[in-house]
Amino acid sequence: MASPTPTAAGVDEPDELRDLRSTLHRMLAATAPESVVREHLDSPEGFDRSAWTRLATEIGVQGLAVAEEYGGAGCGMRELAVAGEELGHSLFPGPFLSTVLLSATLIARSRDDAAMRALLPRIADGSLVCTLALPQHGAGWGADATTVTAVADAGTWTLTGRIDSVLDGQVADVILVPARHDGVISVFRVDANSPAVEVRPVLAMDQTRRFAHVGLTSSPAVRIGAPGSARQLLADAGSVGSVGLAADQLGGARRMLEVTTAYARTRYQFGRPIGSFQAVKHALANMLISTELARAALDDAVRAVDANAPNLDTAVGVANIVCSEAYYDVAATAIQLHGGLGFTWEHSAHLYFKRATADRVLLGTPAHHARHLAEALGL
Repeated sequence: MASPTPTAAGVDEPDELRDLRSTLHRMLAATAPESVVREHLDSPEGFDRSAWTRLATEIGVQGLAVAEEYGGAGCGMRELAVAGEELGHSLFPGPFLSTVLLSATLIARSRDDAAMRALLPRIADGSLVCTLALPQHGAGWGADATTVTAVADAGTWTLTGRIDSVLDGQVADVILVPARHDGVISVFRVDANSPAVEVRPVLAMDQTRRFAHVGLTSSPAVRIGAPGSARQLLADAGSVGSVGLAADQLGGARRMLEVTTAYARTRYQFGRPIGSFQAVKHALANMLISTELARAALDDAVRAVDANAPNLDTAVGVANIVCSEAYYDVAATAIQLHGGLGFTWEHSAHLYFKRATADRVLLGTPAHHARHLAEALGL
């Protein structure tokens, strides 16, 4: 689904970011065209493992959030956002959000040497899929949502509980689970292939992402990080994940703007391109405005994450709201301006619209973030 060259993205970026963007864009055009994405819509895993591996071995996408000592590139939010935007532009269905943005960030922030050495090199080389297990109900990404309990017996931890709609749960090798014990909440890692772990795939609106209900019954686990550190770890991972998700949304909106603009130039009605009609011009202009506003909000959030700025929570919340709404509005308008063609299975617009709709409830809905911002401002 990637177009041959990037458009307005990356105009003012440093050379190294522009190189990353163009290289990734070209690879996705070759390895993840629309035909490949569609091929995996109904497959059990939902993505092309060979393409996922190539992203790791040839570009190092999975290692962007991993320190060099663990086989990664040690990059910041700027590089992760560029990758997220291009992956969203192509509607790439791999576990970038769950494994790279959320899990790798949490593991790195835990400062747990054993966990970092066991997991980060395998994330960086693309051989490990890891996810965070919290219910997706639109109310944010906080440790307090967990209902899983942890019990220690002779130094061995076991977890019991159920988590609904875990992102990439059915393809994960390792699941990171916040669990309650001794009056605190800690993060534990669980082998997804353990007999004591039940993973049941669930149907989702967005066919390019996979979700699963995860059941734990005295499942063996290993604690990650200090006892009671789950709230801070999930807050850190949630900030990076939310900005990465906003980048994905911007990339998808960009793609829908490109496709719809091209269609308006070539679709003739009453002897002239439909793009020459004022109503269509206004709709396209609104799509562009939404996309550019999303880019501005994303850029501010990227800077806030990299600088750990005092306005971090505010910037991330604004980016989530603006980018979520922009993607949804742009994708919906794309369907309308394509007329009957936009409603067909064969056209890509519905796939982007479904992701835009589903993304609105990942890591907190726009309404949730708006309430959080209002509370922070004392409104």
